[in-house]
Parts: sequence; structure tokens; C-alpha cells
Amino acid sequence: MGLILFYIQIKMKQNKVLIVILLLLLSFLASGACAQQKAIKILAIGNSFSQDAVEQYLYELANAEGIPVIIGNMYIAGCSLERHVKNARSNDSAYAYRKISLDGKKIEKKKMALGTVLADEEWDYVSLQQASPFSGMYETYETSLPELVEYVKVRLPKKAELMLHQTWAYAANATNTGFKNYGRDQLTMYHSIVKAVDKASKLTKIKMIIPTGTAIQNARTSFVGDHMNRDGYHLDLKIGRYTAACTWFEKIFERNVVGNPYYPEGMNYDQREVAQKAAHGAVLHPDRITELTELKEPAAKVNYDESKVPAYTLPDVLTLNNGQKVVTIKEWVKKRRPELIHLFETQMYGKAPAHPKDLHFRVLTEDKNALNGLATRREVAVYLTKDEKHYMTVLIYLPNQRQGAVPMFFGINFKGNHAIHPDEGITLPSEEKLLTYGRKYMFPRGNAASRWPVEMLMKHGYGLATFYRGDIDPDFDDAFRNGVHPLFYKKGQKRPADDEWGTLAAWAWGMSCVMDYFETDKDIDAKRVAIFGHSRLGKTTLWAGAIDPRFALVISNDSGCGGAALSRRKVGETVRAVNRQFTHWFCRNFWQYNDKEENLPVDQHELIALIAPRPVYIASAEEDCWADPRGEFLSGLYASPVYELFGLPGLPVKEMPAVNEPELSGTIGYHIRSGQHDINLYDWTQYVQFADKHLKKDN
Repeated sequence: MGLILFYIQIKMKQNKVLIVILLLLLSFLASGACAQQKAIKILAIGNSFSQDAVEQYLYELANAEGIPVIIGNMYIAGCSLERHVKNARSNDSAYAYRKISLDGKKIEKKKMALGTVLADEEWDYVSLQQASPFSGMYETYETSLPELVEYVKVRLPKKAELMLHQTWAYAANATNTGFKNYGRDQLTMYHSIVKAVDKASKLTKIKMIIPTGTAIQNARTSFVGDHMNRDGYHLDLKIGRYTAACTWFEKIFERNVVGNPYYPEGMNYDQREVAQKAAHGAVLHPDRITELTELKEPAAKVNYDESKVPAYTLPDVLTLNNGQKVVTIKEWVKKRRPELIHLFETQMYGKAPAHPKDLHFRVLTEDKNALNGLATRREVAVYLTKDEKHYMTVLIYLPNQRQGAVPMFFGINFKGNHAIHPDEGITLPSEEKLLTYGRKYMFPRGNAASRWPVEMLMKHGYGLATFYRGDIDPDFDDAFRNGVHPLFYKKGQKRPADDEWGTLAAWAWGMSCVMDYFETDKDIDAKRVAIFGHSRLGKTTLWAGAIDPRFALVISNDSGCGGAALSRRKVGETVRAVNRQFTHWFCRNFWQYNDKEENLPVDQHELIALIAPRPVYIASAEEDCWADPRGEFLSGLYASPVYELFGLPGLPVKEMPAVNEPELSGTIGYHIRSGQHDINLYDWTQYVQFADKHLKKDN
């Protein structure tokens, strides 16, 4: 920047036009960078209870969702509103100012004054709270809060929002002297806090309340019970503080915290679920307790030990429901396959509607010189309604060195089209779209590029297409109001029926709709489209491949339970775990098999078999025990009889291959690579080789 300014000074006398252009360019570039990377700045003015709420885990939750954040806490132990006011009047440097910077580093400055810290950043959100002994006593707010609000408000940017932090009731066995203000009764204290904070918000016209107290009370209805505190009043260092942070996260960022991948080391899966759902329930209903009825008991301990896999019997993939054996391709196609599709539809993924009658397409942008001339980049709107209010934006790259229509890799992305590559030509999602996604902020451009080797695919002669999952259904449970589901509700219907589509089925349906576009594009060989997906999108991809035979090749990467892994093994992620953590993924009927996998009328080898005779590739990772790599391999093995019915080799090996020794010779491919739950260049190298074998015309 200094060199540029020096250059401008030199040119100032020579060319006034040049300086204007350069300044405008700098301003434009700076504003563009800020718009994408702007940090959200949160300040708590409180005490040890705000320390519990914001100094641990809130930064990590935001970082896991790609939200840049700066967090500050003005700390004085036991500080009441009355004392905050006195400090403001005298400009007393009485606070410890704890700050978490954009890179996650924590610093503390002592002997700081309120006015100094309020001026330290352009804060977006500032919270106020009462000391816990008085937190349910409205009169203590009435005498001090209005003056504190006025002091703070005039020192903040106009866009900043004030918040009230609804703190929590003590543990029932607390010995804190302030507990006597509530007759030493936990529920009395809780209801008093809720009422006092609500009245205080009306008094000061503060609209935003962080319902941490309700979240803690919700969590106490679970198997955790009254163990949310470490000393009777401060929060437990793990689940207590994490529950508070989850509440702040969801309330401020308006993003369902259920499913956020971050949770503290040392917490188990069940505690994570309690915390996230307690927080979510509190944000939905901040003034009343939400019973966590499904979490009264912890799930069985996660099993990763092969010696503890229960004895199980898999359904025979070539036996009809009436017991008759399938011995011909015609019997498979006409009888067994429709049976299995119906069972998976009604008992697991849910039935999806037909493609919309008003489905239509429009090319939005095209650059024939993308990636330095390597590719043509095209963005296509796949409109689901006549009024064009509901649509997917499909990003397509086509290799410029091509002759005729090209084969394609096609998959859904996690973070937005712009995140798969730093290519500046990819259109960023609009503010309207971000609202549809349930997000305030987007991930940085190219944030997920390591998973999308665009240039490699171009050089191997493949096109690549993707769309963002949120274009069909954002990945959180809002009772199916924010995605495509309401477009197909019957009169009076509020959510899908128990056998109707969940989010995974909706994503798969979206892939099928995009295939309709591929069939209209002369540059794409729609008969040679390979679909792929990682993790939850691997589950999606397998189901998409099962229900739409137009997809020529199907790839599952680390898809686990509900994807390639056998459910009956109960290793790692189980049916109960996936249904409780992600309540929106599958149809409601699937819940009846929580901890009862043996009652399932199907298992995942039959999902793989539904793709036959088309090739399918299953990939695992050695350290991804949650996805049960052996269970994924066995699904491919036990699907093989259907491929053999078609006269094709299924998975040619009977024993699981060694790590990093892929098996590519059959119509079912498999590898387990070293490393963790991810999709990387090693995986893609195998997928391209497998696709070369099955999709290239000379093969």
C-alpha cells in the first residue's frame, strides 16, 4: 500500500486522471475484500457469567461455519448493573478486557475503562447483563439499566445492536448466598430471570435477548440432569460453557447450531447433541423450557471395535419380499428393484415429487477463456417455478481442449459455488440468496478448493458441474419451511408426511432436475455423467444414483451410515446417532429404527445394488472410524451378486484391500486411503482412473 501511495504522489503533478483511477480501483478492491471477509464484532459487558458464555467456544463455533469474528469481554467478577453505571460515571479503569482477535488469539488488558473499550472496535453487538444474585429481580434493572444503555448507545455505531444476556439459574444444590433471593429453588430463579429480563428489554427497548438461561434449563431436562455447573452457579467448563456458546452463536448469526461440526475436546457425542439442541430450543422458545424428550438417556457408547459388532443377518438382495428367489435380470428389473426402491423411499429417504412442470433453464454467464484459457465457465439457472423465484445456480467448467460433448463429474457443494475455486468470475451469492440459505455471511472465495481439482479434471478431458446444497434445502432443521418442500405441500400441509422426503432426498431430487438440463446442453454428454459426493453428500449421491438411472457412474466418499456403510453393524455413526443429530436428513419413518437396526427391511448393500449394472465406487478413510470403512466395503461386496446377475464383476475381492491399495478392476471399485474424513487429490486420482475405464468412449 505504501509503494502505491508513493507512486500516486509522483504522478500527482503529471496526471490527475491517473490518480483518480488508481484511488477508485483501490477503493473498489478494498471494499470488495471487506464485503467478503468482514468480521462480526461482539462485546460483552458483564462478569464471570459473560466469561462463561463468550470467552470459550463461541469463536470456534463461528470459525467452523466460516464466519470471521472478534469477541471482547469486559470482566469484573460479580459485577452488577449498578457497579457498571458507577464505573461509567467515573470512567473508572476497573475492567479486565479479554479479547479474541480475528485469528483466534486471546489477549487480556487490565485496568481498562468502559469508554476506552467501546471505542476499541466498531462493535456490531454489545450485551449487558445483571449479576446473578439479582438477575431475577426486575427492580435492580429498573434503577440502573436505562442509564447504562444510554451511556453505551451513544458510543456505538448506529448499526450496532444492544442485547440483554439472560443468565441462568443456579444448580438446585447451590450454596451461593444469592440463591436465598429465590427461596433456594431453581425453577423459581429461572422463571424470575426470564420475567425480569423480558421486562427490562421492554423498558429499554432492547429487542435482542440471548436466552442462555433457558438453554441451560433445557439441557437439565436431558440425561445430563442438574450437572451443568461446576460450583453450583458458574457453568461446567465443557458442556455448560459450550451450551452457552451455542446459544450465542445461533441467536447472533441466525444459523441453526444443530449440526455445527465444532465441539470441545473431551466432550462426547451425546453431550454435544444435548448442548446444541438445548440452545436451539431456547432460541426458538426463549421464555419457556423445551423438554429434550429424545435425550433422556444417552446413546449406547460408540463402538469402533470389530470384536463387539453384534451378530446380524442381512436381507438377501436377490430374494423378493414373498420369499421368491430372483434368478433373471427381468425379475430384478420388474420385481425386486421396485420393491427395494419403495422400501428405501418409505422407510428411509422419503418419497420425492415428480420434477416440476415449469422446470426450465437459462444460461446466466459464460466465459470461454476461464482458468487462463483452460476451460469455459458457465453458470446456469435451473428454475423450479414459472415465476423464477426458486432456482439452483449450476456452475459448470468445460475443458476447451475437447472434441464434441464431454463426460462430466457432477456433485453438490457444501459452501457455495464460489468456494470451490478462487476464480473471480464465479458469481457470489446475493444477499437475498444468503437469507434463503439461513446465513448472514458466506464462506470466502476458494475456501473449499482443496476438494475440487478443477484444473486436473479439465486436463483429463472431463467437465465439472456443481450447485450449492442450500439452493434446494439449507442444511438445518427449520421444520422444512426454507427449502423446496413447501412448493409441493398439499392444502393445509405444514411439513412432509412421515414417508415423504427429507433433506437428503431433496438434494438427490435436485441433482436429477439438473440432469434434465444436461440433456439439453450440446457440450455435455448426458449419457456419461458421473456423480460424486462426500460425507452427507455421499449419502445423497448414492440415493440419487439409485433413483435416476440416467447417471452413468456413482461415487461415494466417506458416506457412512445412511450411505455406503451397513447399518446393522452399528459401528461409529448409527441410525440413532444420525437421526438425533440431523433430524431433517431422512424421512420421519426412519426414526423407528433408532437402536433397532435389525428391524430395518433393507440395508445399504441393497442401496449399492440399486445402481447396477452401472459402475459404482466406494471410498473410505483409515482414520474415519465414524463412517465405518469396513461396513462400507462390505456393502460393495454384498451388492456384487446383482452385478453378477448382469454378467458383470461386482467387487472382485473378498477381503478388504490394504490402505492405499485401490481395487479398480471390477464394476464396483473400492479404496481405503490413509488420513481422515475428507476428499482429497488421492481420492480424485482413483475416481478419474475408474471413470476413464468406464466412461471414456475408447474403453
